[in-house]
Amino acid sequence: MKAKLSRLIKTNEPKQVTVTPDDVEQAKWRARGGEILTFEQEWCVRLKQIYPLDETYHDYTFGEAKASLATSTHPFFQVDVPSEQVLFMDTETTGLRGSGTSIFLIGFARFQDDHLEMIQYVLPHPAFETAFYYHFLNDIGDEVRFVTYNGKSFDWPQIKTRHTFVRSKVKALPAVGHVDLLHASRRLLKPTLESVSLKAVEAHFGHARTDDMPGFLAPMHYFQYVKEREPNIIQPVIEHHHADCLSLVSLYKRLCHLVEADETPFGEERAHWLNDLGNAEAALQEYERLEQPTKRALMRQALLLKRTGQMEQALPLFEQVGTVEAFVELAKYAEHHQKDINRAITFTEQALTLSERKETVLRQTALTEMRALRHRMNRLERKRS
Repeated sequence: MKAKLSRLIKTNEPKQVTVTPDDVEQAKWRARGGEILTFEQEWCVRLKQIYPLDETYHDYTFGEAKASLATSTHPFFQVDVPSEQVLFMDTETTGLRGSGTSIFLIGFARFQDDHLEMIQYVLPHPAFETAFYYHFLNDIGDEVRFVTYNGKSFDWPQIKTRHTFVRSKVKALPAVGHVDLLHASRRLLKPTLESVSLKAVEAHFGHARTDDMPGFLAPMHYFQYVKEREPNIIQPVIEHHHADCLSLVSLYKRLCHLVEADETPFGEERAHWLNDLGNAEAALQEYERLEQPTKRALMRQALLLKRTGQMEQALPLFEQVGTVEAFVELAKYAEHHQKDINRAITFTEQALTLSERKETVLRQTALTEMRALRHRMNRLERKRS
């Protein structure tokens, strides 16, 4: 009887609940508004914030930036998917290169019908990458266009590298297109700025960060967070990363404006850029609009006219440029199309004179150039005789 009573008493005793370190850490994230996302025995954190489209960030509303996605005319900025499939994406990593470098924070800003959503995924432990990428890849869909800052060379290759370690358990990588705003900033601002880092470009446009954590400290914060399991430690990194993603939205709008506005200090660079992208018709239109084109612009316009079969329009531009290369183009045309050997010789002589002047400054280049010109001259002299 005593044994039976003892068993009944033990059965009715309340069970003790074991609270694990994961439970404590997850509770801290939930208190900060984070969602705990699980996969098998792993977990990660998703943070989300919503911004109305009429909110202004760095001079432009988010609605204006969204409109640019649909209306941009410059080939570099055009996207071929709906705006909700365009991700203004950035990552934070434990290092800069190498297979041992991990991503511990991925985030993106993405437009929805009536708002912009900012989503961040936090890796709470280096061993939980499967859950981290499982939820990130499920959320972004099967086809996206990234807008990044150096992401084409760094962030996306790093994601692809880490994906190889978990690909047997997570979705395949999506079909991807890329607009890397670092390339645009270099084209437009490199002559003006010593650095074209994102923070330097922000400061150039009047939006210097005053209380932001330096990016190089992010790995140190992360390793300390992993050790102590305290979200407060990584909060400065999250805020820095959040600001980077929102800056991409604003910078996309600003750079679109700089290369598309009728009046812009970057008209000549816009023409060169269209030329480099192979959009000959648009590039020629831009060259025509320049009020005070440089010799470089005139030369590139003339070469483009030549390439598109409009050599007659190119001839006066070559003459206006008056460089060695321009005189050589005129000499070739006089020889092969006009069949005027004397005129070809005249242009070649002018090119030789210019090249001889350059010899003392750029000796090796000038010597190579002069050898080619003398060879041309000798051939023309033989033709004339």
